[in-house]
Amino acid sequence: MTDPLLRERREPPRRPRRLPKPPFAIWFPLAVYALIRLIDVGFILAAQRHQVALPDLGKPAHPGYFAVATNWDGEWYRTIAQNGYPSILPRQSNGAIAKNPWGFYPAYPFTVRALTWLSGLDFSLVAPLLSVVLGSAAMVVMYRLLNQTTGRLAASATVVLVCTYIAAPVTQIAYTESMALLLTCSALLLLRHKRYAWFAVVITLLALTRPVALVLLPVVLWHGIWRYRRRDLVPFSTRDRWRVGAAGLACLAATALWPIIAALVTGVPMAYTQTMSSWGGPGEARVLNAWTVKAWELGGVSSSAILAGAVLLAVLLTVRRGATAWGPEVRAWALAYPMFILLTTSPGASSPRHIFLAFPLLWPLPERPTSHSDLRLRLVAVTVLILLGLFAQWLWIDRFLVVSSTATVGLFP
Repeated sequence: MTDPLLRERREPPRRPRRLPKPPFAIWFPLAVYALIRLIDVGFILAAQRHQVALPDLGKPAHPGYFAVATNWDGEWYRTIAQNGYPSILPRQSNGAIAKNPWGFYPAYPFTVRALTWLSGLDFSLVAPLLSVVLGSAAMVVMYRLLNQTTGRLAASATVVLVCTYIAAPVTQIAYTESMALLLTCSALLLLRHKRYAWFAVVITLLALTRPVALVLLPVVLWHGIWRYRRRDLVPFSTRDRWRVGAAGLACLAATALWPIIAALVTGVPMAYTQTMSSWGGPGEARVLNAWTVKAWELGGVSSSAILAGAVLLAVLLTVRRGATAWGPEVRAWALAYPMFILLTTSPGASSPRHIFLAFPLLWPLPERPTSHSDLRLRLVAVTVLILLGLFAQWLWIDRFLVVSSTATVGLFP
């Protein structure tokens, strides 16, 4: 018999177990997101040196990263997280409803409120960190959503260009865009996979985050039409048809949810819409024609032609044959959301943030490259857009996020 001690000596030493390498679909979007957010931390730290003192908010001059990360709407969300919503609406001297927290949706500030209660940390720390976490999850879901139909190149390019978009720094400050982007991508992914019940849940959360749930109604309708046209290839049962119809109704119900809550709590039937109107000046166009009116005021025929050209370009990019690579849900969103922004918002400093959710159009070439030269051209284009995006981010942080003068500060910076 062989000596057990000799046999033990002949066995090779065991190698330590290595942790499995995360898949590209996870580590790539997270790595890109983390890198760009760190760059923007540097931008914010550099720009905060010329923020003026805001004594009413307890912010000294050049107050540091986290104080800047709660500027502007961040202070509204702080108020909501700490005090909730008023049951009595404030009034202006003329009797009209004044600006108040009901113009801001509750999902994000109430999540921050819960985390501050659990952790004992301050809003200024919790809110930006929550945005970063939600934004990182949004990049992973976005990559999966796009990669399933477009492939790695287009999915990667979109993630990179979303991270370097001019207003992408909102995903690391006290704003709702991170949560809204995560919920939007999740809703589109659930709809693609016919998970209609979960889609309705996500739509409800989205409706309590940003007023964009209604945009998903035409997306659901197109999803249903797409399934009906392909019913010979993929069954579209009567039960599923009812489910698609219920998903569309969920979009309508979710859209009405927050205005109904505001009306019930305050006792004012139009509390939400009147609150939103308080942000506009007298006679200012708020819906349907605000962009066309502003374009005409700025440059007459030339500015109007530029606006019309931008709208036409967005339409052409989504209806052309190559756009089918997005899949019906993402393609419908890429067309419906910009039209929604055009009809329901006014042009201004918030416009880059509003456009942020039109993420498919940030890389509008979802089809696979046809040759090596085509691939090289696309990589060059992505590189140029990255550099332009980072420069634009610096300008956005320096000129819009940082408060450099109290002359432009209203109720909150």
